[in-house]
Amino acid sequence: MVALPLASLYLTWRSRKQPAYSEFWDERFAWSTYPLRGERPRVWIHAVSVGETNAAKPLLERMLADWPECDVLLTHMTPTGREAGEKLVALAPERIHQCYLPYDAPYAVEKFFRQTRPTLGVIMETEVWPNVMHEASRLGIPMVLANARESEKSRRQAERVIDVMGPAFGRFSAVLAQSDEDRDRLASLGATNITVTGSIKFDIKPDLSQVAAARAWRSRLDRPVLLLASTREGEEARFAKALVERPELTERGLVLLVPRHPQRFDEVETVLKSAGLRVVRRSKLAGAHTVPADVQVILGDSMGEMSFYCGLASMTAMGGSFEPFGAQNVIEPAMAGSPVVVGPSIFNFDKIVRDGVAEGAMVQVATPEEALDVFARWLDNPEECAAAGRSALAFAARWGGATDRMMTILEELWQTAQKTESPTY
Repeated sequence: MVALPLASLYLTWRSRKQPAYSEFWDERFAWSTYPLRGERPRVWIHAVSVGETNAAKPLLERMLADWPECDVLLTHMTPTGREAGEKLVALAPERIHQCYLPYDAPYAVEKFFRQTRPTLGVIMETEVWPNVMHEASRLGIPMVLANARESEKSRRQAERVIDVMGPAFGRFSAVLAQSDEDRDRLASLGATNITVTGSIKFDIKPDLSQVAAARAWRSRLDRPVLLLASTREGEEARFAKALVERPELTERGLVLLVPRHPQRFDEVETVLKSAGLRVVRRSKLAGAHTVPADVQVILGDSMGEMSFYCGLASMTAMGGSFEPFGAQNVIEPAMAGSPVVVGPSIFNFDKIVRDGVAEGAMVQVATPEEALDVFARWLDNPEECAAAGRSALAFAARWGGATDRMMTILEELWQTAQKTESPTY
């Protein structure tokens, strides 16, 4: 309760750059009515932001198909997560409801559960809230941590408040971990009933219409596309400086830079232009034939087009790994057959990157300058670049199947939960 005024200040601060944070405060603080459950049993999926929401899609699709009796409640914590979730709602708008999960205050959590009445709860990846877990346990609602990952940094942070977080982790009915390392770290925090199922992100299929659009673009472009994907704060300036110092790269290739967060599009454009690069925004281009010959960088200023951007890429450097953000999703470009370069910060995808490097699907370097050195080598050796792309594609294909493994466990919990659900809560 004491932290709620701080939450209000945080939302106000975030809304200065991202106005969507000023919306739906009634849901965040439990001032509103949440989506009321009807007669159907309900599965609740919590996906905090974009990455978790996209990861939830394969599970959601399987639940809709395998559990025709259910409806779904989809919750988030960020506006970009909610926006990504709207596309999932469109899969079955008559069966899927959406809202924010309130902040983890006892009164808010109690109201959320009382009104939404989930039969089974599925938390994607990392979002563990003590009051949520306590209330779910009190009401007898089985909770699952799916596609679970726990970096060493996050584990150390949780250990500092282990008296609070230990019981929360211990209340999950099942924990479906991405790797053996995640399993061990989660177990050290009190989680039980852990099964290693792999990463569901290997099961996310590219958007076929975007892939087709990317192929059409590539057929008309006269330059290979050098993708800087999902870049984070500080990375754009470093890459811009390195590109200016390597003019042969922008002479031979077309750089496509896609910031991770939409509220930074204007800021990133200023950074690129201030460095002396000639930039055009994706939103200003009607098609590939409109890319002027003197343009060095396309700024990807759209949401939900990563399948298009990865399909367009001849090679990719993954953002979030050149500053201490733990890397963004390295699997997406690999699925498109784009060879991938990552920086030193990989804690969000540690096992995946290590396996990818070992199998020749990825290259890890220390700096943006070294990433561009790899790009230059691939431009000089197109056969090596093509071979690395084939390795990336094979790597992504080989590690699929997490959805099936998760659904085997979820199916048993779902059937049991319907039989044992309290009729009163």
